[in-house]
Amino acid sequence: MKIKLISAAVSVLALTVVLTACGGGGGGGSTPPATTTPVISKGVMLKGSVIVNGIRFEDTLANITADDTAKTPAFLQDGMAVKVKGKRNDDGVTGTAEKIEVENEVRGAIASKGTDTFSVHGQIVQVSGATVFANVTDFASLNVSDVVEVHGLRDAAGVIQATRVEKFGIGVVVEDEVRGIITGLTVASAGTGTFTIGSLVLTYSPATTVTPSGSLDMTSVGKLVEVHIGPANFAATVQYEDLEDAQFEPAEGQEFEVEGYVDLFSGPTATFKVNDRVVSLGASVRYEGGLAADLGNGVKVEAEGHLIGGILVAQKITFKENMKIKAVPTAVNPTSNSVPDLVVLGLTVKATSSTQNTASAIDTANSLEIRGFLNLDGTITAVRIKNGSGGNPFLQGVVTDVNVTAHTFKIAGVLVSAGAAIARPNDDNGTDTLTMNLGSFFANLSAGKTVVKTKGTFSTPPATITASEIEIE
Repeated sequence: MKIKLISAAVSVLALTVVLTACGGGGGGGSTPPATTTPVISKGVMLKGSVIVNGIRFEDTLANITADDTAKTPAFLQDGMAVKVKGKRNDDGVTGTAEKIEVENEVRGAIASKGTDTFSVHGQIVQVSGATVFANVTDFASLNVSDVVEVHGLRDAAGVIQATRVEKFGIGVVVEDEVRGIITGLTVASAGTGTFTIGSLVLTYSPATTVTPSGSLDMTSVGKLVEVHIGPANFAATVQYEDLEDAQFEPAEGQEFEVEGYVDLFSGPTATFKVNDRVVSLGASVRYEGGLAADLGNGVKVEAEGHLIGGILVAQKITFKENMKIKAVPTAVNPTSNSVPDLVVLGLTVKATSSTQNTASAIDTANSLEIRGFLNLDGTITAVRIKNGSGGNPFLQGVVTDVNVTAHTFKIAGVLVSAGAAIARPNDDNGTDTLTMNLGSFFANLSAGKTVVKTKGTFSTPPATITASEIEIE
Protein backbone atom coordinates (compact mmCIF):
# COMPACT_ATOMS: atom_id res chain seq x y z
CA MET A 1 0.00 0.00 0.00
CA LYS A 2 1.36 3.41 -0.93
CA ILE A 3 1.29 6.17 1.64
CA LYS A 4 0.37 9.62 0.36
CA LEU A 5 2.42 12.35 1.93
CA ILE A 6 4.14 15.47 0.78
CA SER A 7 7.69 14.99 -0.47
CA ALA A 8 10.28 15.55 2.21
CA ALA A 9 11.66 19.01 1.90
CA VAL A 10 15.28 19.39 1.19
CA SER A 11 17.28 22.34 2.30
CA VAL A 12 17.55 24.48 -0.64
CA LEU A 13 20.77 23.86 -2.04
CA ALA A 14 20.48 20.27 -1.54
CA LEU A 15 21.56 18.04 -4.33
CA THR A 16 21.31 14.37 -4.16
CA VAL A 17 24.84 13.24 -4.04
CA VAL A 18 25.77 9.80 -5.00
CA LEU A 19 29.22 9.34 -3.58
CA THR A 20 31.11 7.96 -6.51
CA ALA A 21 33.82 5.48 -5.81
CA CYS A 22 36.85 7.53 -6.55
CA GLY A 23 39.59 7.23 -4.02
CA GLY A 24 39.76 9.11 -0.76
CA GLY A 25 39.68 12.84 -0.38
CA GLY A 26 39.06 13.60 -4.04
CA GLY A 27 42.02 15.84 -4.54
CA GLY A 28 43.97 13.35 -6.61
CA GLY A 29 47.19 15.18 -5.68
CA SER A 30 46.78 17.87 -8.34
CA THR A 31 46.45 21.56 -7.67
CA PRO A 32 42.81 22.59 -8.17
CA PRO A 33 41.87 25.71 -10.11
CA ALA A 34 40.91 28.86 -8.24
CA THR A 35 37.60 28.64 -6.39
CA THR A 36 35.06 31.25 -7.36
CA THR A 37 31.45 30.24 -6.81
CA PRO A 38 29.81 29.46 -3.43
CA VAL A 39 27.73 26.28 -3.69
CA ILE A 40 25.11 24.63 -1.49
CA SER A 41 23.94 21.18 -2.53
CA LYS A 42 22.00 18.23 -1.27
CA GLY A 43 22.34 14.82 -2.70
CA VAL A 44 23.07 11.17 -2.60
CA MET A 45 26.75 10.39 -2.61
CA LEU A 46 29.17 7.79 -3.76
CA LYS A 47 32.22 7.17 -1.63
CA GLY A 48 35.46 9.03 -2.01
CA SER A 49 35.46 12.71 -2.75
CA VAL A 50 31.93 13.97 -2.49
CA ILE A 51 30.63 14.10 -6.03
CA VAL A 52 27.49 16.18 -6.30
CA ASN A 53 25.88 16.89 -9.62
CA GLY A 54 29.11 16.22 -11.44
CA ILE A 55 31.25 18.32 -9.08
CA ARG A 56 33.99 16.48 -7.19
CA PHE A 57 34.38 18.19 -3.82
CA GLU A 58 37.60 17.89 -1.84
CA ASP A 59 36.35 16.76 1.59
CA THR A 60 39.51 16.37 3.68
CA LEU A 61 39.11 19.74 5.45
CA ALA A 62 35.30 19.74 5.62
CA ASN A 63 33.32 19.95 8.85
CA ILE A 64 31.36 16.67 8.61
CA THR A 65 28.44 15.83 10.90
CA ALA A 66 25.83 13.12 11.27
CA ASP A 67 23.20 13.16 14.03
CA ASP A 68 24.88 16.31 15.36
CA THR A 69 28.10 14.35 15.89
CA ALA A 70 31.42 15.19 14.24
CA LYS A 71 32.63 12.64 11.67
CA THR A 72 35.69 12.10 9.48
CA PRO A 73 35.69 11.67 5.67
CA ALA A 74 36.03 7.93 6.24
CA PHE A 75 32.47 7.93 7.62
CA LEU A 76 31.03 8.90 4.23
CA GLN A 77 29.76 5.87 2.36
CA ASP A 78 28.05 4.96 -0.90
CA GLY A 79 24.41 6.00 -1.16
CA MET A 80 24.35 8.35 1.84
CA ALA A 81 22.20 11.46 1.48
CA VAL A 82 24.12 14.63 2.30
CA LYS A 83 24.05 18.39 2.23
CA VAL A 84 27.19 20.11 1.03
CA LYS A 85 28.23 23.72 1.46
CA GLY A 86 31.41 24.80 -0.27
CA LYS A 87 32.96 26.39 -3.33
CA ARG A 88 33.05 25.36 -6.97
CA ASN A 89 36.20 25.83 -9.02
CA ASP A 90 36.48 27.64 -12.33
CA ASP A 91 36.61 24.33 -14.20
CA GLY A 92 33.05 23.56 -13.09
CA VAL A 93 33.85 19.97 -12.10
CA THR A 94 35.93 20.31 -8.92
CA GLY A 95 35.48 22.19 -5.67
CA THR A 96 36.10 22.26 -1.94
CA ALA A 97 33.53 21.27 0.68
CA GLU A 98 33.40 23.37 3.84
CA LYS A 99 30.46 21.64 5.56
CA ILE A 100 28.90 18.25 4.93
CA GLU A 101 25.87 17.01 6.82
CA VAL A 102 24.71 13.41 6.49
CA GLU A 103 20.95 12.84 6.62
CA ASN A 104 18.94 9.63 6.69
CA GLU A 105 15.19 9.47 6.05
CA VAL A 106 14.28 6.89 8.67
CA ARG A 107 15.95 4.62 11.22
CA GLY A 108 14.28 1.83 13.13
CA ALA A 109 12.93 -1.73 12.96
CA ILE A 110 11.33 -3.10 9.80
CA ALA A 111 7.61 -3.49 10.55
CA SER A 112 6.51 -5.19 7.33
CA LYS A 113 7.99 -6.36 4.04
CA GLY A 114 6.62 -6.69 0.50
CA THR A 115 8.06 -7.89 -2.79
CA ASP A 116 10.47 -4.95 -3.09
CA THR A 117 9.33 -2.59 -0.35
CA PHE A 118 9.36 -2.48 3.42
CA SER A 119 8.03 -0.13 6.09
CA VAL A 120 9.78 1.51 9.02
CA HIS A 121 7.87 3.85 11.36
CA GLY A 122 5.04 4.11 8.85
CA GLN A 123 7.34 5.14 6.00
CA ILE A 124 7.29 3.03 2.83
CA VAL A 125 10.76 2.27 1.44
CA GLN A 126 11.22 1.20 -2.19
CA VAL A 127 14.40 -0.63 -3.16
CA SER A 128 15.78 -1.12 -6.67
CA GLY A 129 18.91 -2.21 -8.46
CA ALA A 130 20.44 1.17 -7.58
CA THR A 131 20.07 0.65 -3.81
CA VAL A 132 23.32 0.12 -1.90
CA PHE A 133 23.03 -2.45 0.89
CA ALA A 134 25.41 -2.33 3.88
CA ASN A 135 25.91 -5.09 6.46
CA VAL A 136 23.35 -7.16 4.58
CA THR A 137 23.63 -8.88 1.21
CA ASP A 138 20.45 -7.71 -0.45
CA PHE A 139 16.74 -7.07 -0.02
CA ALA A 140 15.94 -10.79 0.24
CA SER A 141 18.24 -11.03 3.28
CA LEU A 142 16.29 -8.39 5.22
CA ASN A 143 13.74 -9.59 7.77
CA VAL A 144 10.93 -8.05 9.75
CA SER A 145 12.31 -6.62 13.04
CA ASP A 146 15.76 -5.98 11.53
CA VAL A 147 16.94 -2.51 12.54
CA VAL A 148 17.97 -0.44 9.53
CA GLU A 149 18.91 3.08 8.50
CA VAL A 150 17.56 4.27 5.16
CA HIS A 151 18.90 7.04 2.92
CA GLY A 152 17.19 8.25 -0.25
CA LEU A 153 14.75 10.68 -1.85
CA ARG A 154 10.99 10.75 -1.46
CA ASP A 155 8.94 10.60 -4.61
CA ALA A 156 5.73 12.55 -5.20
CA ALA A 157 3.76 9.94 -3.22
CA GLY A 158 6.08 10.23 -0.23
CA VAL A 159 7.68 6.82 -0.81
CA ILE A 160 11.38 6.75 0.05
CA GLN A 161 13.29 5.66 -3.05
CA ALA A 162 16.18 4.08 -1.19
CA THR A 163 19.76 4.81 -2.21
CA ARG A 164 21.26 3.10 0.84
CA VAL A 165 19.93 0.58 3.38
CA GLU A 166 22.23 -0.25 6.27
CA LYS A 167 21.42 -3.02 8.72
CA PHE A 168 22.58 -2.81 12.34
CA GLY A 169 23.83 -5.88 14.16
CA ILE A 170 22.02 -7.57 17.01
CA GLY A 171 22.68 -5.72 20.26
CA VAL A 172 23.70 -2.47 18.56
CA VAL A 173 21.78 0.37 20.21
CA VAL A 174 20.60 3.08 17.81
CA GLU A 175 18.22 5.98 18.22
CA ASP A 176 15.07 5.66 16.15
CA GLU A 177 14.50 8.60 13.85
CA VAL A 178 12.27 9.84 11.05
CA ARG A 179 12.59 12.84 8.77
CA GLY A 180 9.55 14.19 6.98
CA ILE A 181 6.74 16.71 6.67
CA ILE A 182 4.32 17.20 9.56
CA THR A 183 0.95 16.55 7.89
CA GLY A 184 -1.32 17.04 10.88
CA LEU A 185 -1.26 18.13 14.52
CA THR A 186 -3.72 17.97 17.40
CA VAL A 187 -3.52 19.67 20.79
CA ALA A 188 -4.82 17.68 23.75
CA SER A 189 -3.81 20.19 26.41
CA ALA A 190 -1.20 22.87 26.92
CA GLY A 191 2.00 21.61 25.31
CA THR A 192 0.64 18.08 24.81
CA GLY A 193 -0.81 16.38 21.75
CA THR A 194 -0.02 14.35 18.64
CA PHE A 195 1.33 14.99 15.16
CA THR A 196 1.71 12.86 12.05
CA ILE A 197 4.41 12.16 9.50
CA GLY A 198 2.82 10.00 6.83
CA SER A 199 0.93 7.29 8.69
CA LEU A 200 3.15 7.59 11.76
CA VAL A 201 1.40 9.19 14.75
CA LEU A 202 3.78 10.67 17.32
CA THR A 203 2.94 12.09 20.73
CA TYR A 204 4.56 15.17 22.22
CA SER A 205 4.56 16.87 25.63
CA PRO A 206 6.47 19.58 27.49
CA ALA A 207 9.23 16.97 27.78
CA THR A 208 9.75 17.12 24.00
CA THR A 209 12.77 19.20 23.04
CA VAL A 210 11.86 21.37 20.03
CA THR A 211 14.62 23.29 18.29
CA PRO A 212 15.07 26.00 17.49
CA SER A 213 11.54 27.35 18.14
CA GLY A 214 10.91 25.68 21.48
CA SER A 215 7.32 24.51 20.86
CA LEU A 216 4.95 22.66 18.54
CA ASP A 217 1.72 24.30 17.35
CA MET A 218 -0.49 24.52 14.27
CA THR A 219 2.18 26.54 12.45
CA SER A 220 4.29 23.36 12.52
CA VAL A 221 2.02 21.66 9.96
CA GLY A 222 3.71 21.54 6.56
CA LYS A 223 7.20 21.93 8.04
CA LEU A 224 10.04 19.51 7.40
CA VAL A 225 11.32 18.09 10.67
CA GLU A 226 13.73 15.53 12.01
CA VAL A 227 12.31 13.58 14.95
CA HIS A 228 14.14 11.34 17.39
CA ILE A 229 11.66 8.74 18.58
CA GLY A 230 11.40 7.38 22.09
CA PRO A 231 9.30 4.49 23.48
CA ALA A 232 5.66 4.27 22.38
CA ASN A 233 6.30 6.67 19.49
CA PHE A 234 7.01 9.60 21.79
CA ALA A 235 8.79 12.49 20.05
CA ALA A 236 11.84 13.00 22.25
CA THR A 237 13.30 15.75 20.04
CA VAL A 238 11.96 17.68 17.06
CA GLN A 239 14.20 19.82 14.85
CA TYR A 240 12.84 22.19 12.19
CA GLU A 241 15.21 21.58 9.31
CA ASP A 242 15.08 24.97 7.60
CA LEU A 243 15.77 26.76 10.88
CA GLU A 244 18.21 24.26 12.33
CA ASP A 245 20.22 24.15 9.10
CA ALA A 246 19.91 27.76 7.96
CA GLN A 247 23.52 27.61 6.77
CA PHE A 248 22.34 25.39 3.92
CA GLU A 249 19.66 27.86 2.81
CA PRO A 250 20.60 30.01 -0.23
CA ALA A 251 20.58 33.79 -0.20
CA GLU A 252 18.56 35.86 -2.66
CA GLY A 253 20.15 35.65 -6.09
CA GLN A 254 22.48 32.81 -5.13
CA GLU A 255 23.08 29.93 -7.51
CA PHE A 256 21.94 26.56 -6.25
CA GLU A 257 20.61 23.20 -7.32
CA VAL A 258 18.05 20.76 -6.00
CA GLU A 259 17.51 17.15 -6.98
CA GLY A 260 14.36 15.18 -6.45
CA TYR A 261 10.98 14.18 -7.83
CA VAL A 262 8.70 16.68 -9.56
CA ASP A 263 5.41 17.36 -7.80
CA LEU A 264 2.45 19.71 -8.42
CA PHE A 265 3.44 20.21 -12.07
CA SER A 266 0.60 21.69 -14.14
CA GLY A 267 2.51 23.10 -17.10
CA PRO A 268 5.69 24.96 -18.12
CA THR A 269 4.37 28.41 -17.16
CA ALA A 270 3.37 27.51 -13.59
CA THR A 271 5.52 26.81 -10.55
CA PHE A 272 6.02 23.27 -9.32
CA LYS A 273 8.03 21.55 -6.62
CA VAL A 274 11.21 19.50 -6.60
CA ASN A 275 11.84 17.96 -3.19
CA ASP A 276 9.54 20.61 -1.70
CA ARG A 277 11.48 23.51 -3.24
CA VAL A 278 9.30 25.80 -5.34
CA VAL A 279 10.68 25.94 -8.89
CA SER A 280 9.83 27.93 -12.00
CA LEU A 281 11.32 27.57 -15.47
CA GLY A 282 13.56 30.38 -16.67
CA ALA A 283 12.98 31.99 -20.06
CA SER A 284 15.96 30.20 -21.62
CA VAL A 285 15.93 26.97 -19.60
CA ARG A 286 18.06 24.15 -21.04
CA TYR A 287 17.24 20.46 -20.80
CA GLU A 288 19.76 17.63 -20.47
CA GLY A 289 18.95 13.93 -20.70
CA GLY A 290 15.45 14.62 -22.04
CA LEU A 291 13.09 17.12 -23.60
CA ALA A 292 10.72 19.76 -22.27
CA ALA A 293 7.86 17.38 -23.02
CA ASP A 294 9.37 14.82 -20.60
CA LEU A 295 8.90 17.11 -17.59
CA GLY A 296 5.99 16.07 -15.39
CA ASN A 297 4.91 14.79 -12.00
CA GLY A 298 6.93 11.88 -10.65
CA VAL A 299 9.92 12.58 -12.91
CA LYS A 300 13.29 12.68 -11.16
CA VAL A 301 15.25 15.79 -12.11
CA GLU A 302 17.91 18.17 -10.99
CA ALA A 303 16.91 21.83 -11.22
CA GLU A 304 19.74 24.35 -11.35
CA GLY A 305 19.38 28.12 -11.26
CA HIS A 306 19.16 31.10 -8.90
CA LEU A 307 16.94 31.98 -5.95
CA ILE A 308 14.65 34.85 -6.96
CA GLY A 309 11.96 35.94 -4.51
CA GLY A 310 12.16 32.63 -2.69
CA ILE A 311 11.70 30.63 -5.90
CA LEU A 312 14.35 28.59 -7.70
CA VAL A 313 14.29 29.99 -11.23
CA ALA A 314 15.79 27.11 -13.19
CA GLN A 315 18.22 27.72 -16.04
CA LYS A 316 18.88 23.99 -16.47
CA ILE A 317 16.79 20.88 -15.92
CA THR A 318 18.69 17.58 -15.94
CA PHE A 319 16.68 14.36 -16.15
CA LYS A 320 18.19 11.82 -13.75
CA GLU A 321 16.32 8.81 -15.16
CA ASN A 322 18.08 9.26 -18.48
CA MET A 323 18.00 5.70 -19.82
CA LYS A 324 15.40 5.52 -22.56
CA ILE A 325 14.60 2.64 -24.90
CA LYS A 326 12.06 2.18 -27.67
CA ALA A 327 11.94 -1.27 -29.24
CA VAL A 328 10.08 -4.57 -29.31
CA PRO A 329 11.15 -6.83 -26.40
CA THR A 330 12.86 -10.08 -27.30
CA ALA A 331 11.91 -11.71 -23.98
CA VAL A 332 9.21 -11.17 -21.35
CA ASN A 333 9.80 -12.79 -17.95
CA PRO A 334 6.95 -12.74 -15.38
CA THR A 335 7.79 -11.58 -11.85
CA SER A 336 5.92 -11.14 -8.58
CA ASN A 337 5.28 -7.53 -9.63
CA SER A 338 2.43 -6.65 -11.99
CA VAL A 339 4.99 -5.66 -14.68
CA PRO A 340 7.32 -8.39 -16.03
CA ASP A 341 11.04 -8.12 -16.50
CA LEU A 342 12.11 -7.62 -20.12
CA VAL A 343 15.01 -8.03 -22.49
CA VAL A 344 15.11 -5.12 -24.94
CA LEU A 345 17.99 -4.36 -27.31
CA GLY A 346 20.02 -6.94 -25.41
CA LEU A 347 19.48 -5.14 -22.09
CA THR A 348 17.73 -6.61 -19.04
CA VAL A 349 14.98 -4.25 -17.88
CA LYS A 350 13.60 -4.81 -14.38
CA ALA A 351 10.30 -3.51 -13.03
CA THR A 352 9.49 -2.57 -9.44
CA SER A 353 6.16 -2.22 -7.67
CA SER A 354 6.49 1.53 -8.35
CA THR A 355 6.93 1.19 -12.12
CA GLN A 356 4.29 3.21 -13.97
CA ASN A 357 2.83 1.09 -16.77
CA THR A 358 0.37 2.44 -19.34
CA ALA A 359 1.23 0.02 -22.15
CA SER A 360 -1.76 -1.79 -23.61
CA ALA A 361 0.30 -4.98 -23.99
CA ILE A 362 3.71 -6.15 -22.85
CA ASP A 363 4.83 -8.96 -25.14
CA THR A 364 7.32 -9.78 -27.87
CA ALA A 365 5.10 -8.43 -30.64
CA ASN A 366 4.57 -4.79 -29.67
CA SER A 367 6.98 -1.88 -29.36
CA LEU A 368 7.43 -0.32 -25.92
CA GLU A 369 8.96 2.95 -24.80
CA ILE A 370 10.80 2.62 -21.49
CA ARG A 371 12.36 5.28 -19.29
CA GLY A 372 14.51 4.31 -16.33
CA PHE A 373 17.98 4.31 -14.80
CA LEU A 374 21.07 2.14 -14.89
CA ASN A 375 21.50 -0.21 -11.95
CA LEU A 376 24.71 -1.10 -10.16
CA ASP A 377 24.81 -4.47 -11.96
CA GLY A 378 24.34 -3.01 -15.46
CA THR A 379 20.64 -3.82 -15.72
CA ILE A 380 18.00 -1.11 -16.01
CA THR A 381 15.18 -0.28 -13.61
CA ALA A 382 12.05 0.78 -15.50
CA VAL A 383 10.37 3.84 -14.05
CA ARG A 384 7.76 4.27 -16.78
CA ILE A 385 6.59 1.98 -19.59
CA LYS A 386 4.20 2.97 -22.37
CA ASN A 387 3.31 1.95 -25.90
CA GLY A 388 6.06 2.66 -28.41
CA SER A 389 5.01 5.32 -30.89
CA GLY A 390 5.97 5.44 -34.57
CA GLY A 391 9.50 5.85 -35.82
CA ASN A 392 12.69 3.86 -35.48
CA PRO A 393 13.82 2.01 -32.33
CA PHE A 394 16.32 3.92 -30.21
CA LEU A 395 18.56 3.68 -27.16
CA GLN A 396 19.44 6.65 -24.94
CA GLY A 397 21.82 6.85 -22.02
CA VAL A 398 25.15 8.06 -20.67
CA VAL A 399 28.09 7.25 -22.94
CA THR A 400 31.19 5.36 -21.87
CA ASP A 401 34.23 3.97 -23.70
CA VAL A 402 34.30 6.86 -26.18
CA ASN A 403 36.66 6.20 -29.10
CA VAL A 404 37.10 9.43 -31.06
CA THR A 405 39.15 7.75 -33.79
CA ALA A 406 36.87 4.77 -34.40
CA HIS A 407 33.70 6.84 -33.88
CA THR A 408 32.32 4.38 -31.33
CA PHE A 409 31.00 4.55 -27.77
CA LYS A 410 28.92 2.41 -25.44
CA ILE A 411 25.57 2.95 -23.73
CA ALA A 412 24.87 0.53 -20.86
CA GLY A 413 27.44 -1.83 -22.38
CA VAL A 414 25.90 -1.78 -25.86
CA LEU A 415 28.51 -0.82 -28.48
CA VAL A 416 27.38 1.98 -30.81
CA SER A 417 29.19 2.24 -34.15
CA ALA A 418 28.53 5.75 -35.47
CA GLY A 419 30.85 6.10 -38.46
CA ALA A 420 28.02 6.54 -40.97
CA ALA A 421 25.50 8.24 -38.69
CA ILE A 422 23.88 11.66 -38.96
CA ALA A 423 25.09 13.58 -35.91
CA ARG A 424 22.94 16.13 -34.12
CA PRO A 425 23.63 18.58 -31.27
CA ASN A 426 21.36 19.02 -28.26
CA ASP A 427 17.93 20.21 -29.40
CA ASP A 428 15.66 20.96 -26.44
CA ASN A 429 12.55 21.04 -28.64
CA GLY A 430 13.20 17.65 -30.20
CA THR A 431 12.74 18.88 -33.77
CA ASP A 432 15.75 16.89 -35.03
CA THR A 433 16.59 19.45 -37.71
CA LEU A 434 20.10 20.50 -36.66
CA THR A 435 23.22 18.58 -37.69
CA MET A 436 26.95 18.65 -36.94
CA ASN A 437 29.99 16.80 -38.24
CA LEU A 438 31.13 13.64 -36.47
CA GLY A 439 34.40 15.21 -35.34
CA SER A 440 32.58 17.98 -33.49
CA PHE A 441 30.05 15.49 -32.11
CA PHE A 442 32.70 13.25 -30.57
CA ALA A 443 34.65 16.27 -29.30
CA ASN A 444 31.56 17.15 -27.26
CA LEU A 445 31.26 13.72 -25.62
CA SER A 446 32.36 13.30 -22.01
CA ALA A 447 32.49 9.67 -20.88
CA GLY A 448 30.30 9.02 -17.86
CA LYS A 449 28.46 12.32 -18.26
CA THR A 450 27.08 13.05 -21.75
CA VAL A 451 23.66 11.58 -22.59
CA VAL A 452 23.24 10.46 -26.22
CA LYS A 453 20.23 9.11 -28.11
CA THR A 454 21.02 6.71 -30.95
CA LYS A 455 18.86 5.19 -33.67
CA GLY A 456 19.96 2.37 -35.90
CA THR A 457 20.16 -1.38 -36.45
CA PHE A 458 20.67 -3.69 -33.46
CA SER A 459 22.59 -6.94 -33.69
CA THR A 460 23.95 -9.53 -31.24
CA PRO A 461 26.32 -11.01 -30.12
CA PRO A 462 27.95 -8.86 -28.99
CA ALA A 463 25.20 -6.29 -28.42
CA THR A 464 25.87 -3.66 -31.08
CA ILE A 465 23.97 -0.79 -32.70
CA THR A 466 25.03 0.37 -36.15
CA ALA A 467 23.81 3.92 -35.80
CA SER A 468 21.96 5.84 -38.50
CA GLU A 469 21.44 8.87 -36.26
CA ILE A 470 23.03 10.07 -33.00
CA GLU A 471 22.01 13.07 -30.92
CA ILE A 472 23.39 14.71 -27.76
CA GLU A 473 20.61 14.94 -25.22
